[in-house]
Amino acid sequence: MSDLLVAIRTFIRLCEKPSFTQVAGEVHASHTTIARRLDQVETHFGVKLFHRTTRRLVPTPEADRLLAHARAMIDALDVAEQDLRPARGNLRGVVRVGVTTALGLHYVGLLGELTQAHPALQIDLAMTDWQRDLVQDRLDLALRVGPVTDDMLVVHRLGTLPRLLVAHPDYLGRHGTPQSADDLTGHQCIAYGYGDIPARWTIDGQEQTIVGTFRSDSSEAVHRAAVSGLGIALLPAIRVAADLAAGRLVPVMPDSAIAPLDILAVHPALKRLPSRARLVLDFFKTHFPGQCSSG
Repeated sequence: MSDLLVAIRTFIRLCEKPSFTQVAGEVHASHTTIARRLDQVETHFGVKLFHRTTRRLVPTPEADRLLAHARAMIDALDVAEQDLRPARGNLRGVVRVGVTTALGLHYVGLLGELTQAHPALQIDLAMTDWQRDLVQDRLDLALRVGPVTDDMLVVHRLGTLPRLLVAHPDYLGRHGTPQSADDLTGHQCIAYGYGDIPARWTIDGQEQTIVGTFRSDSSEAVHRAAVSGLGIALLPAIRVAADLAAGRLVPVMPDSAIAPLDILAVHPALKRLPSRARLVLDFFKTHFPGQCSSG
Protein backbone atom coordinates (compact mmCIF):
# COMPACT_ATOMS: atom_id res chain seq x y z
CA MET A 1 0.00 0.00 0.00
CA SER A 2 1.37 3.42 -0.90
CA ASP A 3 2.64 5.76 1.79
CA LEU A 4 -0.10 8.29 0.97
CA LEU A 5 -2.86 5.70 1.45
CA VAL A 6 -1.39 4.71 4.79
CA ALA A 7 -1.21 8.38 5.76
CA ILE A 8 -4.84 8.96 4.71
CA ARG A 9 -6.00 5.98 6.77
CA THR A 10 -4.11 7.48 9.71
CA PHE A 11 -5.77 10.85 9.10
CA ILE A 12 -9.21 9.20 9.19
CA ARG A 13 -8.41 7.51 12.48
CA LEU A 14 -7.14 10.79 13.96
CA CYS A 15 -10.48 12.37 13.08
CA GLU A 16 -12.25 9.55 14.93
CA LYS A 17 -9.86 9.55 17.88
CA PRO A 18 -7.97 12.88 17.94
CA SER A 19 -4.96 11.63 19.89
CA PHE A 20 -1.51 10.80 18.51
CA THR A 21 -0.94 8.49 21.47
CA GLN A 22 -4.14 6.46 21.05
CA VAL A 23 -3.78 6.06 17.29
CA ALA A 24 -0.09 5.18 17.63
CA GLY A 25 -1.01 2.47 20.14
CA GLU A 26 -3.67 1.03 17.85
CA VAL A 27 -1.37 0.65 14.86
CA HIS A 28 1.78 -0.15 16.88
CA ALA A 29 3.66 2.88 15.57
CA SER A 30 5.48 5.70 17.29
CA HIS A 31 3.99 9.10 18.10
CA THR A 32 6.50 10.58 15.66
CA THR A 33 5.39 8.26 12.85
CA ILE A 34 1.74 9.26 13.28
CA ALA A 35 2.65 12.96 13.29
CA ARG A 36 4.77 12.47 10.16
CA ARG A 37 1.87 10.78 8.35
CA LEU A 38 -0.40 13.69 9.22
CA ASP A 39 2.23 16.10 7.94
CA GLN A 40 2.30 14.13 4.69
CA VAL A 41 -1.46 14.49 4.18
CA GLU A 42 -1.37 18.22 5.02
CA THR A 43 1.51 18.76 2.59
CA HIS A 44 -0.19 16.78 -0.18
CA PHE A 45 -3.44 18.75 0.03
CA GLY A 46 -1.84 22.03 1.05
CA VAL A 47 -4.12 22.65 4.03
CA LYS A 48 -3.87 22.58 7.82
CA LEU A 49 -6.00 19.71 9.13
CA PHE A 50 -5.64 20.00 12.91
CA HIS A 51 -4.93 22.66 15.46
CA ARG A 52 -2.35 20.98 17.69
CA THR A 53 -1.79 21.66 21.36
CA THR A 54 0.18 19.73 23.93
CA ARG A 55 -2.99 17.98 25.07
CA ARG A 56 -5.28 17.53 22.08
CA LEU A 57 -5.96 17.77 18.37
CA VAL A 58 -8.85 19.87 17.09
CA PRO A 59 -9.96 19.22 13.48
CA THR A 60 -10.14 22.25 11.20
CA PRO A 61 -13.03 22.85 8.78
CA GLU A 62 -10.71 21.58 6.03
CA ALA A 63 -10.31 18.31 7.95
CA ASP A 64 -14.07 17.85 8.03
CA ARG A 65 -14.26 18.46 4.29
CA LEU A 66 -11.39 16.11 3.51
CA LEU A 67 -12.73 13.39 5.81
CA ALA A 68 -15.80 12.78 3.64
CA HIS A 69 -13.62 12.39 0.53
CA ALA A 70 -11.04 10.26 2.35
CA ARG A 71 -13.65 7.88 3.69
CA ALA A 72 -15.31 7.53 0.29
CA MET A 73 -11.93 6.79 -1.29
CA ILE A 74 -10.90 4.21 1.30
CA ASP A 75 -14.36 2.60 1.20
CA ALA A 76 -14.16 2.35 -2.60
CA LEU A 77 -10.69 0.83 -2.35
CA ASP A 78 -11.86 -1.70 0.23
CA VAL A 79 -14.84 -2.66 -1.95
CA ALA A 80 -12.55 -3.11 -4.96
CA GLU A 81 -10.18 -5.30 -2.96
CA GLN A 82 -13.06 -7.47 -1.80
CA ASP A 83 -14.45 -7.79 -5.35
CA LEU A 84 -11.08 -8.63 -6.90
CA ARG A 85 -9.65 -10.74 -4.08
CA PRO A 86 -12.68 -12.52 -2.57
CA ALA A 87 -10.58 -15.40 -1.28
CA ARG A 88 -8.61 -13.09 0.96
CA GLY A 89 -11.36 -13.16 3.57
CA ASN A 90 -9.62 -11.12 6.26
CA LEU A 91 -11.32 -7.71 6.41
CA ARG A 92 -9.55 -4.70 7.87
CA GLY A 93 -10.32 -1.17 8.99
CA VAL A 94 -12.52 0.56 11.58
CA VAL A 95 -16.28 0.04 11.86
CA ARG A 96 -17.93 2.64 14.10
CA VAL A 97 -21.34 1.63 15.42
CA GLY A 98 -23.82 3.56 17.56
CA VAL A 99 -25.48 1.17 20.03
CA THR A 100 -27.78 1.38 23.03
CA THR A 101 -26.36 0.47 26.42
CA ALA A 102 -28.19 -2.84 26.85
CA LEU A 103 -27.34 -4.13 23.37
CA GLY A 104 -23.83 -2.73 23.46
CA LEU A 105 -23.06 -4.69 26.63
CA HIS A 106 -24.60 -7.80 25.04
CA TYR A 107 -22.47 -7.59 21.90
CA VAL A 108 -19.24 -6.70 23.75
CA GLY A 109 -19.32 -10.15 25.31
CA LEU A 110 -19.46 -11.80 21.88
CA LEU A 111 -17.09 -9.71 19.76
CA GLY A 112 -14.12 -11.97 20.46
CA GLU A 113 -15.49 -14.42 17.90
CA LEU A 114 -15.52 -11.72 15.22
CA THR A 115 -12.13 -10.22 16.02
CA GLN A 116 -10.46 -13.63 16.13
CA ALA A 117 -11.72 -14.36 12.61
CA HIS A 118 -10.74 -10.86 11.40
CA PRO A 119 -7.79 -9.63 13.51
CA ALA A 120 -7.27 -6.55 11.29
CA LEU A 121 -10.83 -5.37 11.94
CA GLN A 122 -11.40 -2.67 14.57
CA ILE A 123 -14.83 -2.26 16.21
CA ASP A 124 -15.58 1.14 17.73
CA LEU A 125 -18.83 1.10 19.73
CA ALA A 126 -20.33 4.52 20.44
CA MET A 127 -22.50 3.34 23.32
CA THR A 128 -25.22 5.68 24.53
CA ASP A 129 -28.99 5.71 24.91
CA TRP A 130 -29.21 8.93 22.90
CA GLN A 131 -30.09 8.63 19.21
CA ARG A 132 -26.89 9.56 17.39
CA ASP A 133 -26.68 11.33 14.04
CA LEU A 134 -24.88 8.99 11.64
CA VAL A 135 -23.21 11.73 9.61
CA GLN A 136 -22.29 14.11 12.42
CA ASP A 137 -21.00 11.30 14.64
CA ARG A 138 -19.28 9.54 11.72
CA LEU A 139 -21.04 6.22 12.20
CA ASP A 140 -21.07 3.36 9.72
CA LEU A 141 -24.08 1.79 11.43
CA ALA A 142 -26.47 2.66 14.25
CA LEU A 143 -28.99 0.65 16.23
CA ARG A 144 -32.35 2.33 16.72
CA VAL A 145 -35.57 1.57 18.55
CA GLY A 146 -38.24 1.56 15.81
CA PRO A 147 -39.97 2.86 13.89
CA VAL A 148 -37.56 4.70 11.56
CA THR A 149 -39.23 6.94 8.97
CA ASP A 150 -36.18 8.68 7.47
CA ASP A 151 -36.06 7.68 3.78
CA MET A 152 -32.36 8.61 3.68
CA LEU A 153 -31.59 5.54 5.80
CA VAL A 154 -31.51 1.86 4.88
CA VAL A 155 -33.25 -0.12 7.63
CA HIS A 156 -32.54 -3.70 8.72
CA ARG A 157 -34.74 -5.28 11.37
CA LEU A 158 -32.69 -7.12 13.99
CA GLY A 159 -35.44 -8.34 16.32
CA THR A 160 -37.35 -7.45 19.47
CA LEU A 161 -36.27 -7.05 23.09
CA PRO A 162 -38.80 -8.07 25.75
CA ARG A 163 -39.09 -5.73 28.74
CA LEU A 164 -39.84 -6.48 32.37
CA LEU A 165 -40.95 -4.58 35.46
CA VAL A 166 -38.42 -5.32 38.21
CA ALA A 167 -37.56 -4.20 41.72
CA HIS A 168 -35.23 -5.11 44.57
CA PRO A 169 -36.82 -7.52 47.10
CA ASP A 170 -36.16 -5.05 49.93
CA TYR A 171 -38.11 -2.32 48.15
CA LEU A 172 -41.12 -4.62 47.72
CA GLY A 173 -40.77 -5.71 51.34
CA ARG A 174 -41.07 -2.08 52.46
CA HIS A 175 -43.74 -0.90 50.02
CA GLY A 176 -45.66 -4.01 48.97
CA THR A 177 -46.00 -5.56 45.53
CA PRO A 178 -48.33 -3.93 42.98
CA GLN A 179 -50.91 -6.23 41.48
CA SER A 180 -52.17 -4.06 38.61
CA ALA A 181 -51.17 -1.06 36.51
CA ASP A 182 -53.32 1.19 38.70
CA ASP A 183 -51.27 0.19 41.75
CA LEU A 184 -48.11 1.70 40.22
CA THR A 185 -49.34 5.21 41.04
CA GLY A 186 -48.70 4.48 44.72
CA HIS A 187 -45.09 3.38 44.15
CA GLN A 188 -41.69 4.90 43.51
CA CYS A 189 -41.17 4.21 39.81
CA ILE A 190 -37.75 4.83 38.31
CA ALA A 191 -38.29 6.91 35.22
CA TYR A 192 -36.17 6.62 32.09
CA GLY A 193 -36.55 9.81 30.07
CA TYR A 194 -35.13 13.03 28.70
CA GLY A 195 -35.61 16.65 29.71
CA ASP A 196 -38.97 17.76 31.04
CA ILE A 197 -41.05 15.26 29.08
CA PRO A 198 -42.93 13.00 31.55
CA ALA A 199 -42.03 9.33 31.34
CA ARG A 200 -44.94 7.03 30.52
CA TRP A 201 -45.35 3.26 30.70
CA THR A 202 -48.07 1.29 28.93
CA ILE A 203 -48.97 -1.74 31.05
CA ASP A 204 -51.86 -4.03 30.07
CA GLY A 205 -53.06 -1.38 27.65
CA GLN A 206 -53.12 1.37 30.28
CA GLU A 207 -50.78 4.32 29.94
CA GLN A 208 -49.32 5.43 33.26
CA THR A 209 -47.39 8.65 33.92
CA ILE A 210 -44.37 7.63 35.96
CA VAL A 211 -43.57 9.43 39.19
CA GLY A 212 -40.74 8.86 41.62
CA THR A 213 -37.79 10.42 43.35
CA PHE A 214 -35.28 9.39 40.67
CA ARG A 215 -35.12 9.55 36.88
CA SER A 216 -32.31 9.38 34.35
CA ASP A 217 -31.63 9.44 30.61
CA SER A 218 -29.24 6.50 31.09
CA SER A 219 -30.60 2.96 31.16
CA GLU A 220 -27.50 1.92 33.11
CA ALA A 221 -28.35 4.46 35.83
CA VAL A 222 -31.96 3.22 35.92
CA HIS A 223 -30.70 -0.34 36.25
CA ARG A 224 -28.36 0.51 39.11
CA ALA A 225 -31.08 2.50 40.86
CA ALA A 226 -33.38 -0.53 40.75
CA VAL A 227 -30.66 -2.83 42.13
CA SER A 228 -30.04 -0.36 44.97
CA GLY A 229 -33.72 -0.50 45.96
CA LEU A 230 -34.91 2.94 44.84
CA GLY A 231 -38.09 1.62 43.22
CA ILE A 232 -39.65 -0.22 40.30
CA ALA A 233 -37.98 -0.04 36.87
CA LEU A 234 -38.96 -1.08 33.36
CA LEU A 235 -35.90 -2.57 31.64
CA PRO A 236 -34.96 -4.90 28.77
CA ALA A 237 -34.97 -8.52 29.86
CA ILE A 238 -31.37 -9.05 28.72
CA ARG A 239 -30.24 -6.24 31.02
CA VAL A 240 -31.71 -7.80 34.18
CA ALA A 241 -31.38 -11.55 33.48
CA ALA A 242 -28.31 -11.98 35.71
CA ASP A 243 -29.89 -9.92 38.51
CA LEU A 244 -33.05 -12.03 38.43
CA ALA A 245 -31.02 -15.24 38.55
CA ALA A 246 -29.00 -13.92 41.51
CA GLY A 247 -32.03 -12.57 43.37
CA ARG A 248 -30.83 -8.96 43.25
CA LEU A 249 -34.06 -8.12 41.41
CA VAL A 250 -37.42 -9.85 41.20
CA PRO A 251 -40.12 -9.52 38.53
CA VAL A 252 -43.09 -7.29 39.27
CA MET A 253 -46.46 -8.19 37.72
CA PRO A 254 -44.72 -10.77 35.44
CA ASP A 255 -47.93 -11.67 33.59
CA SER A 256 -48.63 -8.10 32.47
CA ALA A 257 -48.64 -7.24 28.77
CA ILE A 258 -45.74 -4.91 27.95
CA ALA A 259 -44.80 -4.15 24.35
CA PRO A 260 -41.23 -5.19 23.46
CA LEU A 261 -38.70 -2.86 21.86
CA ASP A 262 -38.36 -3.24 18.10
CA ILE A 263 -34.64 -2.95 17.28
CA LEU A 264 -33.41 -1.81 13.86
CA ALA A 265 -29.97 -1.28 12.32
CA VAL A 266 -29.63 1.68 9.97
CA HIS A 267 -27.02 3.14 7.63
CA PRO A 268 -27.06 5.98 5.09
CA ALA A 269 -28.82 5.16 1.83
CA LEU A 270 -26.54 7.32 -0.30
CA LYS A 271 -23.38 5.45 0.66
CA ARG A 272 -22.53 1.87 -0.22
CA LEU A 273 -21.98 -0.12 2.96
CA PRO A 274 -18.32 -1.22 3.08
CA SER A 275 -17.68 -4.95 3.32
CA ARG A 276 -16.28 -4.61 6.83
CA ALA A 277 -19.45 -2.82 8.01
CA ARG A 278 -21.63 -5.42 6.25
CA LEU A 279 -19.74 -8.11 8.18
CA VAL A 280 -20.50 -6.38 11.50
CA LEU A 281 -24.16 -5.91 10.53
CA ASP A 282 -24.48 -9.62 9.72
CA PHE A 283 -22.79 -10.46 13.02
CA PHE A 284 -25.30 -8.30 14.89
CA LYS A 285 -28.19 -10.03 13.12
CA THR A 286 -26.86 -13.53 13.82
CA HIS A 287 -26.09 -12.78 17.47
CA PHE A 288 -29.17 -10.73 18.34
CA PRO A 289 -30.30 -11.92 21.78
CA GLY A 290 -32.59 -14.90 21.68
CA GLN A 291 -33.01 -15.24 17.95
CA CYS A 292 -31.56 -14.92 14.46
CA SER A 293 -33.10 -12.49 11.98
CA SER A 294 -32.62 -11.38 8.41
CA GLY A 295 -32.62 -7.83 7.07
